[in-house]
Amino acid sequence: SPLVQSVEETPEPIPAKIKGHIPKWIHGNLLRNGPGKFEFGNDKFNHWFDGMALLHQFQLAHGTVTYRSRFLQSSSYLRNSQHNRIVASEFGTLAMPDPCKSIFGRFLSHFEPPRKSGSAQNEEGSEIFLEELVVRWKGRDFHKTDPLECSALTENLWHLQVEWSKFIAVNGATAHPHYESDGTTYNMGNSYGKHGSSYNIIRIPPQESGHGDTLEGAKVLCSIPPMDRAKPSYYHSFGMTENYIIFIEQPLKLNLLKIITSKLRGKTILDGISWEPQHNTYFYVVNKHTGEVLPGHWCSKPFVSFHQINAFEERGCVVLDLCCQDEGTSLALYTLQNMRRSGEGLDQV
Repeated sequence: SPLVQSVEETPEPIPAKIKGHIPKWIHGNLLRNGPGKFEFGNDKFNHWFDGMALLHQFQLAHGTVTYRSRFLQSSSYLRNSQHNRIVASEFGTLAMPDPCKSIFGRFLSHFEPPRKSGSAQNEEGSEIFLEELVVRWKGRDFHKTDPLECSALTENLWHLQVEWSKFIAVNGATAHPHYESDGTTYNMGNSYGKHGSSYNIIRIPPQESGHGDTLEGAKVLCSIPPMDRAKPSYYHSFGMTENYIIFIEQPLKLNLLKIITSKLRGKTILDGISWEPQHNTYFYVVNKHTGEVLPGHWCSKPFVSFHQINAFEERGCVVLDLCCQDEGTSLALYTLQNMRRSGEGLDQV
C-alpha cells in the first residue's frame, strides 16, 4: 500500500489535479501530517507509529490548489539522517547502540531519558497558539511553525523544541486539545513523581498577539490519581462539553517500570503497554470552572478508545460518543509487516 511506503518530500509547490470544482472564494492553507519515511539506510522501522513525520501543505487560491511537503526537521530525523541508520528509538522500533561507543558508553546510553521523537504518531495533531502553527508532539516537547510562511515546508524550518515542563509541571500532552470560543485551550497530560503518576487537566489562557511564549499562564486545573499509579492508563484523547471535561481511564496500561527499563532490556516502548481486561473502564467528570471531580463512580465493561467523537450536555446529563473496541490488543497489530499485507493475508490479521 502507498500509505506504508517511503516517499520523497516535495519542497517546491506543484499544481494539484482537481476533480470537481473549488469555489474561487476559498483561500488558505490546508496542512496535514503523517508518516512518510520508514527506513534509513538498511534499517527499517517496525510499527506504523514509527514513521518520520511528513508535513503536507495544500494552498488554495482562486480555484486552484498547489501542493508541497517537507519532513519535519526533528532531532530524531536529523540524527537518523546524519548516520544513515536508525539511532533514535521509536514506539515499536529499538535503535541499536552506537558501535563507536565504548562498552561503558553503551551501558550509559541505556539510561538516557527518551529523546524527542519525530515520528508521525508523536507529531500527529496540531495546535494553534498566537499566529503560529504548533505541530504537536505526544510528549513533553513540541515544534513550532509559521502558518503564513509555512516555514516547516521551506529551508527556514523552525525546529527549536520547547519543553512543556518549563511552563507547567506536566511531562506530556495529548495530540487532541480542545478550544473555547475565547481562545482558551484545554489538554491533558501525565506527571510522574515520588508518589507515582497522575492524570492532569491543563488549561492554557488565551494568548495575546506578540505575547511571546505560547504556554504562558498554563496551569493544572485538576490532577486525577490512577487506579494503579505504577501503571497508568494509555489515552489518546478526552471529551469536553460546555461545563465539563470527561476523562476515560481504560485498562490499556502503561507499565512504567517496563518502559523506563526498555532499552536496558532490549525492548521497545510497545512492550510496556498491556491490555488488562480484568479491570473495568472508569469515567471521570471534572467541572471546567472549579477543577472539581464530580463525586461518584461511573464504570463500564473494559474497552479501549482512541478518538472521542463528541461530548455534549442534554437534559442534565453528559452524553459521550466514542469509537470503541472490546479488545485492546490492536496497538500490537499496527506493524508495517501487517499493514503491507493484502487479500486473505490482511483478513487474517
